[in-house]
Amino acid sequence: MIHSFYVENYLSIKDRQTISFATTVDKTVRDLVAVEVKPNVYINKLGIFYGANASGKSNILYALEAIFSLLCVTSYDKDKDVAQYMPFALCADEPTNMGVVFYKDGVKYSYEISYCRTHIISEKFEYCRSRSDAEFYTREYVGVDKQPRVTFGGTLKLSAKTRNAIVDNTFNNHTVLSTLAKVSLNDNASMMIDLYNWVKNRVHNVDGDYVSKSMIIEINKVCNDSRKKQFYLTLLNKADFNITNISIVDNTNEYPSQLVEQIRSSNMPDDEKFSILNDVSFTNHSDNGDFEVKSNFQSDGTKRFTELMDYLYDLVRENHIYLFDELGNRMHYDLMVYYIALMLYNSDQSQLFFTTHNILLLEEDFIRRDMVYLVEKDKSNAVSSYTRVSDMGLHKNLSLYNAYKIGRLGAKPDLGSPYLDNVKEC
Repeated sequence: MIHSFYVENYLSIKDRQTISFATTVDKTVRDLVAVEVKPNVYINKLGIFYGANASGKSNILYALEAIFSLLCVTSYDKDKDVAQYMPFALCADEPTNMGVVFYKDGVKYSYEISYCRTHIISEKFEYCRSRSDAEFYTREYVGVDKQPRVTFGGTLKLSAKTRNAIVDNTFNNHTVLSTLAKVSLNDNASMMIDLYNWVKNRVHNVDGDYVSKSMIIEINKVCNDSRKKQFYLTLLNKADFNITNISIVDNTNEYPSQLVEQIRSSNMPDDEKFSILNDVSFTNHSDNGDFEVKSNFQSDGTKRFTELMDYLYDLVRENHIYLFDELGNRMHYDLMVYYIALMLYNSDQSQLFFTTHNILLLEEDFIRRDMVYLVEKDKSNAVSSYTRVSDMGLHKNLSLYNAYKIGRLGAKPDLGSPYLDNVKEC
């Protein structure tokens, strides 16, 4: 679970912004929405970002994505630029600095990185099993076409062969941990391997790993997994869609036979062929009988909820971290709240971070002030800043919904009068 995070010089974020998902001393609904990862250390399962369009809400999610992507995505070309270097427009020659504190299996990890377009300047990785921090590894840039200076903590107990294999394959344009994607290591590196796999498989990119998922491909997988299919059908039924079954149906009768043969014999990936030649059918129940509705004729809300169930299945079955830009997009408000509640009530140490414009959410009983961030962009310099509501000193009885709606909390569009002067002359 992510405890805290900082970033500077990334997209619209110029000055250092620190985001904390640790709870305050307030115990309101803490047992429902937070996890005690170590004695008296509680971390929220939710992180919610409000702000006007183009204020920088999404950018904090992309920054979170970036630091974990740096930890697991390697490079096989030493001359490529660092993949995640996207500095503030007016600071294009300055380094980006990021840091994150997270917990995995009761162990606290602290990671910091500084990098520019061409290379990683430095890395510092520490971990803490009990009381004191121990070095995981540190790394410093030495020069062009030179191996970075990497030192490993003694408590890792890596063999000389393992250390050399990692250092020899670490280029200046990617992190030390991401080197594990291109080397095979012995069992003495199990701690590094385990951490690398956790980052790669459990911390996801914005909106689900940037994979443009085909609903047909995903539902085909679901239909071949009885446990997962039952999960889908249960939730679709609970969401009041009257859907009793989902299945894959042959769609070739929609195309001329010659075109079907061309698709089948083409060089396109098999998944793409399958998506073209098949469709998802939803069985809908009514008092007058059941009937089939193909995906093209389903509502956007139903399709969006179906898409999100794949991620929800991860969140409640294992411990995952998901980031969503506009979680409630295309869904009824109650359905979005239901989705969040399913995650909160049924997950263990999963986290869900998302942006939203739906201020009704601020009235929900499970919302704590320490899980809500307000995002502003300074008009004079286009710099984004992030303020946690719990740090604003608001009276405990103040309605967040009302305060935000009337503009008392900021982070809203400054629209002015709806009347336009001289509109007819334009």
